[in-house]
Formats: sequence, structure tokens, C-alpha cells
Amino acid sequence: MGDQKYDAIVVGAGPGGCACAALLQKRGMKVLLLEKNDRVGGKALNMHRDGFTYELWPVTSVPRYNTQFEVVLKEVGAEAPMSDVFPTTGSMVNLMSGNFTPKDGGFLYKPKGATDYVSYILVPPLMIPQMLVQDPDNLEKVNKLFNDMNSMSEEKLNSLDNVTFHDFIVSYDIPQSAYSNLAILCNAFFVVPVDLCSASEMIKTLRQFTAGLGSGYFLGGYAKLSESLVGALQSHGGDLKLKSRAEKIIVEDNQVRGVRTDKGTFHAPIVVSNAGIQPTVLKLVGEKYFNKEYSNRIRSLLPSLALIGSRYFLNDIVFEDSLYAIYSDSSWWNNERYLRAKAGNIPDDIFVVITVPANFDPSLAPKGQQMIQTATICPADPKIKNMKARLEALDCRVAAFRPAIREHTIRREDYTTADVSRLTRDSVLPGQGGECVGLGQVVGQCGRNKPSPRAPIKGLFYVGTDAGGVGVGTHQAVDSAYKVARMVLEEKSG
Repeated sequence: MGDQKYDAIVVGAGPGGCACAALLQKRGMKVLLLEKNDRVGGKALNMHRDGFTYELWPVTSVPRYNTQFEVVLKEVGAEAPMSDVFPTTGSMVNLMSGNFTPKDGGFLYKPKGATDYVSYILVPPLMIPQMLVQDPDNLEKVNKLFNDMNSMSEEKLNSLDNVTFHDFIVSYDIPQSAYSNLAILCNAFFVVPVDLCSASEMIKTLRQFTAGLGSGYFLGGYAKLSESLVGALQSHGGDLKLKSRAEKIIVEDNQVRGVRTDKGTFHAPIVVSNAGIQPTVLKLVGEKYFNKEYSNRIRSLLPSLALIGSRYFLNDIVFEDSLYAIYSDSSWWNNERYLRAKAGNIPDDIFVVITVPANFDPSLAPKGQQMIQTATICPADPKIKNMKARLEALDCRVAAFRPAIREHTIRREDYTTADVSRLTRDSVLPGQGGECVGLGQVVGQCGRNKPSPRAPIKGLFYVGTDAGGVGVGTHQAVDSAYKVARMVLEEKSG
């Protein structure tokens, strides 16, 4: 199987790798896509068991409309339609505010001073002030914050690369209810502490979120995106090799020559790595091929935090909505709370994300049954201690939110930082590997400071959430793929 030649090899079949491979093949290159697992999808691959189709942890995308998914799928001639279901009641629930009450499986909201509750619907962030703030003075402050974010010039936005989102929003003196909501969105979008997150990155994403009407989910399971892109790759003559682990990116005379795998060696003058910038530089290529300043910069990059949680298989319909974010005014993470968790402390108050895939697409579960995904934030260390205690604390929090889960659970399956690292990203530095996204979208790593997708070795590029893109998770990865494909073609033609 070895010694085959290609114009380009893409390592890793996550959404970014699949999108880049399909684009390069459609634009005239002969492409090989390598994937170490037995299926494509990366951190969003699909599993199938007992009539259920599901991801291994919560996955959705932001935005729902006007996406780079649509742009790339259209160009390569593939389809991956999204569900028309939108999260509704109870999707953003601040349980500690005193203004919410359970109702028929969802939640109702009672504005301050009101005598009756009203339906609490997940809405674009521009509606948050009206939902959470009733005092006229505070409402004016929050409205000014949102108006400024949405009308901000590109020059002003770019000047905020090295300003934390915390510092930016507290300058508006907004009330705690609005701060907590934005801090939780920051934790959920990027899985980083609010006082490390780059303000420019968060504001760009909030604008995407508002213009694109919230979050979306692909029909057939989230991996349908990657599967459709790979179908386009193959229909245009490209190759996919599953269960083929990249062991070495071959470099000679500062030029990429190909990839050695456990199934053989494949040659190409261009390699695009979707394996993560740190695993690529420090393991697949090796530091000796980079100057010390560059390798030190790569070592210093901070990953996002991790998500850990459980999958619950239920014999009844217990959750009516498709997405929940359950939080309080003390459950969002800043750097101080992260450091306490890293030291082994389990938070007293836990932020919880719940997704219900079959509520986006009923075909994903047997009729009358559900599989729910739960998650909370955790340091990214695959060897972190107290994992069982962390998962049990999360389980108690979910059961407190919806007690009926206890009597209707057929099976519970946990996932940890070690599972995430083993399936997706190799751990090459202490405390890293189990990260949810890849590089953290923090000050010093966003905007003009984001690592270039072009490595200092000729023919080597990075794609995915570590370089080139903007936004949330998979959408950022596909945005990166679109930009990197253009750069690859420019190098080939040059």
C-alpha cells in the first residue's frame, strides 16, 4: 500500500480536514485523506447502537444560517441539510435568579415586578437585555453594550484582540444577570474562561450568532457534514484511507515529502494537518525541523478547556427541548475557578449543557425513547484526578434539573478527557490532549495573533480550529478549511 503519490495529503478527517480535502480535490488536485479512526467526523463522529444514532458528546453549531458549511458544500456539490428545529423553552436557564419556574418540562420566566410568568424562549443575544434586565438604568447599559458590539467597525474590533471579554463587558457596568449570561455563552462557545477569552473573537461570534439565528444541527447526526464532504472528495477522484494512523510527516531539505503511516508511506509535496498544531509540530514533524523561537511559540499555546459528561439512554421522553444550558450566577468559569478545578477541587455549582439529538431529528432514536448528552467544563488533562467524583457531581446536577431521568435511564455511558484525547488529539504536552476545541480562543492567540495556517516548512499547512478560522467549533474549522485551501493552491501555482 505504500509509496503512492498525491498532490496533497490531508491528515485527520474532522470537519476541517474533510472540507479542505474536498475543496482541494474539486479544484483540481489529487488528494489523499488519512484518518486514524474507523469513521470520519473527528470530534463529531457518529455512533450507532440499539436504534440510536448519536455523537459521543454534545455537538451543535453556531450559526444556523449564512454559514461556511453552505459555501463549502455548494462548491463541492454535496448536501448536508440542517434540522429546522430550533431550541425553545428552557434553553438558557439561570436557575439561581429566582425568576424561573419549571412548566411541562420547560421553563417559564417571570420579569421583575410582573405577576405572571411568560414563556422563556432562546433568542438571539440582542434580546437578552429584555429577558434578563428590567431596571431602566441597567437596561440602558446592556442595550448600549449590545448596540456597540453590533455596530463596531472592523478597525475597532481588531483592536480588541488582546483585550479580554471580561474587561470589555465590565467597562459597561452591566448587572450580574447579563454578565452571567454572557460569561456562560463564552464558556459554551469557546470552552475558555471569560477573563482569558479574546473580546474580538467573542464579539465576532456573537454577531454571527445573531445574524445566523442561533444554533443548528445536521439531519442524520452531526457527522453527516463530514460524511457528505468525504463523499464529494471521492466522487471527484480523491482517496480516503480509514484506520490509517499518521506516524510521521516526512520532511527533507525544509520541504514536505509525504506521510508515513502504520499502513504504509504516501508521498506528496503538500501536507495539510488536521491533527492539531502542537501534535503536528512536536510529534508528527518533530521540533528539530523548526527553529527554537517557532517551536517555543507552539509549546506556549494554550488549549481550550475540556468537556466531560455522560450519555443517558432513556426508555421514555423526558426532555422536550433539543438544547439546554443550565447555569447560575456562580457556575460560569473564569481563570480563578479554572485554577481551583485544576488543583482538584470540584465546583459546588456546576454549569451543565444538555443536547437531545432526536429532538433535532426524530430518526436518531427509536420511537418513544431518547438519548441525551450531558457535559460540564473540566481542565483538559487526560490524567486529571477525581474524574469519577466530577462525573457523579454532574449526574446529581442533571437529576436535580430533571428528576425523571432516574427512573427512565436504561444505560449511562461516561466520557472523560482521556477518551477525548484517545479518539481525537494526541497528548504531546503535560495537561493537554483532552481539550474540547483545540487552541483556546484567548488573548494572544486570536485575530492578528492567531497562528498562521502556513508552517515555516515548505508545503506544510494546518487546518481546523488551531489556525486560520474564526467562530465556534466546527464552523471555525470549516472556515479555516476554506481559507487554507486557497493558500495551498496559491503555493502550488507559485
